[in-house]
Amino acid sequence: MIHRQEDNYRVMLVAQSLRVGGAEIMVENLAYALRRQGCVVSIVVLQAGETLITKRLVKNGISISVLGKRKGIDVSVIGRLSRAMVNFAPDVVHSNLPVLQYVVPAAKIAGVKNLVHTVHNMADKETESKLKRLVNKFCYRNGLVTPVALSCANKQSVIDLYNLDETDVMVVSNGIDLSAFQPKRDYRIVGKAHLCHIGRFEEAKNHLALIAAAVRLKADGVDFVFDLYGVGSLKDDIQEAVTRNDLTGEFVFHGLTDNIPAALAGADLFVFPSLYEGMPMVLVEAMASGLPIVVSPVGGVPDMLTNGKDSLYCDLESGTLANCIEQILDDSKMRESLGIAARERAAAFSSDAMAASYLEVYRRGGNRSCL
Repeated sequence: MIHRQEDNYRVMLVAQSLRVGGAEIMVENLAYALRRQGCVVSIVVLQAGETLITKRLVKNGISISVLGKRKGIDVSVIGRLSRAMVNFAPDVVHSNLPVLQYVVPAAKIAGVKNLVHTVHNMADKETESKLKRLVNKFCYRNGLVTPVALSCANKQSVIDLYNLDETDVMVVSNGIDLSAFQPKRDYRIVGKAHLCHIGRFEEAKNHLALIAAAVRLKADGVDFVFDLYGVGSLKDDIQEAVTRNDLTGEFVFHGLTDNIPAALAGADLFVFPSLYEGMPMVLVEAMASGLPIVVSPVGGVPDMLTNGKDSLYCDLESGTLANCIEQILDDSKMRESLGIAARERAAAFSSDAMAASYLEVYRRGGNRSCL
């Protein structure tokens, strides 16, 4: 390990990729917030590919190293990653997404002993690879890596999957730069109601529930449009389902956007009926925008929002999504009450608070209590 004289704490953030997604946006937000805390931050990305996030990071002066990992298992990444560690000389390496099979041996070679890993979803959803799960379990149970969950619900899933003790896993909530989001001031709906969803077109995000709700809303004579933002492997399937259900006038597919605050500012309601989640960043962004929210209470969501106070929970099994949407659209006072309460609750999820909590994790080397 290189010995250095700099006083600033040095943090290396490692991610599999920086495609647009919740975990990747968290890495971006954490990098900026750690820098505001006085840290020196470097991001190492295993997979090549320029994205909206990499462009923003470079524009904002964050150092990024791309290792060019090939598809499948690529052991050559270990050598490149260890050299990056030696060159940067981090006080901590903080990995995100299932990459410990590369990070741990690279850190061993480089002499880095302080490793932290964030589990961004329910533990059984982070990876289905038996090999990666075995690596994770070995690292956690032998104290090689400090696992961090996003909520107490996520923490329990990590404990259960890897047979860990309560004190083995820490909890740090995701955070965003709240100043980037202007809270909604006017809850009147003029013309069509704009129902917003932001998320990748993958099974977990449950776009089919939006279609089922749209069928019901249209039958009930509601004047609305779903504004969908994102890309993903199921986008074509969802577009076909929209056409098949004669809903082309009720859905707009916007693709990716690099201006989430503007997308949320144009919405009347945020709808998020996921099948499973960790702690979705976009939900915090909707809260910060002061939007009324309809959400499925999965994963860490109940740690973020309370049914009837700052959101309405929808029951996916009984199909209450459309009912919840109609209830909010029909009641301007409810829209305002839920939206204001959501904005107030968002204060608990600032990126600066997240960075401060992670610094405690880093510096204590794993005191593994809920933060």
